[in-house]
Amino acid sequence: MRSGSGTAPAGRRAAQRDAGMRARRLAMLSLFEAEFRASAADDILRRLAADRSLSGEVLEHARAIVHGVGEHLAELDARISVAAPAIPVAELGRVERTILRSALYEVLYSAATPSGEAIDDAVSLARIYAGDAARRLVNGVLGSIARSSGGGA
Repeated sequence: MRSGSGTAPAGRRAAQRDAGMRARRLAMLSLFEAEFRASAADDILRRLAADRSLSGEVLEHARAIVHGVGEHLAELDARISVAAPAIPVAELGRVERTILRSALYEVLYSAATPSGEAIDDAVSLARIYAGDAARRLVNGVLGSIARSSGGGA
């Protein structure tokens, strides 16, 4: 009987984590495309969301990331510059830069998102979209900033 009651919370956590990853991926894709177009990331987000069947929770989470990155862009880039001084932010690959900005926004400003979850998902996105070197860069930069900010929340 106990295992049944333990399964539901674990299942809910897995579903929440999956929704978080979908939101982070959608935000990353929107911000990444905005690097190439004159379109605002929010307009791109709306278009991408219309092409997918997403829950309102996923869309709102992605929208919060997109807006947060836009609102805090200068500070996010400054924090990245301090954590990775060998590579100017403008010279980072667009994928890496986009992932770092969006994950760092969550680490620093989203009390609802555990820093570890945002970092884990960012590392996964970096591995998927940019490869192992990007994964190591993202993990190192975000881990350093999270430790220096006391976990970020």
